Amino acid sequence: MPLMKELGQMEYEEREAAWEEAEKSKHTARCKREEIKIQAWESQHRAKLEAEMRRIEAKVEQMRAQAEAKMVKKIAMAKHRSEEKRAATEARKNRDAERTSAQAEYIRNFECHHPITCAADGCD
Repeated sequence: MPLMKELGQMEYEEREAAWEEAEKSKHTARCKREEIKIQAWESQHRAKLEAEMRRIEAKVEQMRAQAEAKMVKKIAMAKHRSEEKRAATEARKNRDAERTSAQAEYIRNFECHHPITCAADGCD
């Protein structure tokens, strides 16, 4: 009878060990499934954030290009205005030079044709 009892005890221990191993396998498999789900979520979340980052970068690039175009336009306008100012300055200089020449010519003619000045200077 003790042999039967030992056989029963051994069978019980074997079944217990098998059950324990099965439970460990179940837990391991569950953890692996959860890890796969977590990795999938992480991958999906990362892809979503990377797509958002690309959209933001594209928007920033578009804003930069618009700002650059605006600055180029402002520079062109400034250059155009400075050319207009140079032209106005040149025109004013030419007008002043003509006016000065005309006044000098008037003074020369006035002095030579005015009897009082010509008599004193001896223009005759």
